Amino acid sequence: MSTAARAASWKVTALRGEHADLTAAADAYLSTTRVDNPNTHRAYASAIDRTITQFGADRHLADVTTAREARP
Repeated sequence: MSTAARAASWKVTALRGEHADLTAAADAYLSTTRVDNPNTHRAYASAIDRTITQFGADRHLADVTTAREARP
């Protein structure tokens, strides 16, 4: 299956609850079939862990915005 065909079949799922934190969002994403490959899962988990460390595990996902996090 081509990358375009796979991308067309993906569904975006909203997190339930208005105050999802970064840890909950990361756990939800890493439990999807998009990262079933062990190498992909490991790489994504590593990058997500660094992001959570930078922003804080308790930070609400909705509070992370491009404008707010942009560096000069």
